[in-house]
Amino acid sequence: MKNRFSKTVLPNGMRVLSERVPSVGSISVGVWVHVGSRDESERLNGISHFIEHMLFKGTAKRSPFQIAQTVESLGGSINAFTSRESTCYYVRILGKHLPRALEILGDILNNSLMAAGDLRKERQVIMEEIKDVADAPGEYVHDLFVEQMFGPHPIGLPIMGKAESMKSIRRSAILDYMKRHYCSTNLMVAGTGAIMHQELVDLTRKYFKWPKAQREKNDPIPKSHRFSLKTHKNGTKQTHICLGLPNVSYSDPDRFAISALNAHLSSGMSAKLFQKVREEAGYCYTIYSYQEYFRDAGLFCVYFGSDEKYVVRATNIVLKELHRLKEKLLSRAEVSKVREQIKGSLMLSQESMYNRMNRIASQEMMLGSYIDLESNCRIIDKITASQVRDVANKIFDADKLTFCSLGPLKRKDLDNIRWSAL
Repeated sequence: MKNRFSKTVLPNGMRVLSERVPSVGSISVGVWVHVGSRDESERLNGISHFIEHMLFKGTAKRSPFQIAQTVESLGGSINAFTSRESTCYYVRILGKHLPRALEILGDILNNSLMAAGDLRKERQVIMEEIKDVADAPGEYVHDLFVEQMFGPHPIGLPIMGKAESMKSIRRSAILDYMKRHYCSTNLMVAGTGAIMHQELVDLTRKYFKWPKAQREKNDPIPKSHRFSLKTHKNGTKQTHICLGLPNVSYSDPDRFAISALNAHLSSGMSAKLFQKVREEAGYCYTIYSYQEYFRDAGLFCVYFGSDEKYVVRATNIVLKELHRLKEKLLSRAEVSKVREQIKGSLMLSQESMYNRMNRIASQEMMLGSYIDLESNCRIIDKITASQVRDVANKIFDADKLTFCSLGPLKRKDLDNIRWSAL
C-alpha cells in the first residue's frame, strides 16, 4: 500500500493533516501552533518558549509526573519545541495508542493550571537553560548572529528569551498571549505513521475545543541589509565565527538550488569548506554552512571555530570559495553529487516518523500545500549548474554580509580580511 497524505479543515478552521505509512507500526502526532519568538515583543521575549514549558506542569487531572508516565508507560515519549515561527507539542508512540496520545495532548493544551508556584520554578529552570546556551559558545554565537543580522525585528530575538525579559513575564501576560495565539485557525494536528486519517480527525474534534478566531499577522521581515561586523568577548580560548547573508523564503523556488549550493560547501567530509579550511589548511576542527528559512525571508550562514590567529586566513578562504561559486559553474560530476546528496539525506530522514510529521506540518505552515517525496526528488533532479551559479550571485553580496565573532578575536585583526573578495 502506498503512503497517503490527507488533509481536513474543521468548521472552526483547525487543520488536521496525516500521512499514512503502512510499513511501520509507530506514529508521531503533534499539535502545531503558529506562534514563536517572532510573535513576541522585546519585553515579552521568551514567552512562547515559557508557555511550552508550562503546559507540562500539570492539569486538573494530571500532575507533571502523570503527564510523562501516561505516555512512557506505553513505551512512547512526549515532548515539545519552540522555534522562531512555531511551537509543537508531540507524542511518539505505537499506532494503537493514538487515542491516548490525542487525549493527553488535548489535556495539556486545554487544561493546564499555570499555577503561580510552578511559574516561579519553571522561570528559574529556563534561566538555567539560558545560561547553558551562553556557556556553549558554539551555540550562543548563532543567537548573536541572528540578532545582529535582523536588528530590531522580532525574528532576531532569542527563542528562549533573555534573563531580563524572563524575570518580567507574569501569569496574566501568559494567559493573554495564549488567548490571542492559541486559537483554532492558528493550530493544526499533524500525524504520520500507522495512522488512519478519519480516526485522527474524529479524535481532534473530541479533544480540541478551540474558539474560532483569526491569527494575528506578523510585521514583515525587512529586505534591506547592510554590511555588519561585530566582535564579542567571552573568556574562551577559541573564537567562534558566524558569517552570513540574507536568503530567500521557504516558498521561493530558488531554495532547491540553494540546497545544492549548501551541499557542495558543507555536506560531509568531502565538502568544499571541510576540505579547504580543515583538511588542507588545518585552521579549524568544525566548519559547516546551513540555510534557515522563514515564511518571508531566510538566512545563509557559515560557522567555524578557530584559534584567533587563524580566523583571518580561514575567513579569506571561505570568502574565496563563496566567490568561486559566483564565477564558475559546478562540473557535471559535482552537480550529480549534490543532487544525490540532497535526495539521499531527504529519503533517509523520512525513515523517521517524527521527521515526516515535521515535514508535512512545515509545508502546510509555509506553503499551505503538500509536496510528496517523489515530486520533491523530481525537482532536485532538475537542478542545474547554472541555477546554482545564479543563486550564488543572488545571495552572496559583500555589501549585505553579517560577520559575528565570539571569543578572544580583536576587532583590529579583521582589517586583514578581504571582504571585497566576495
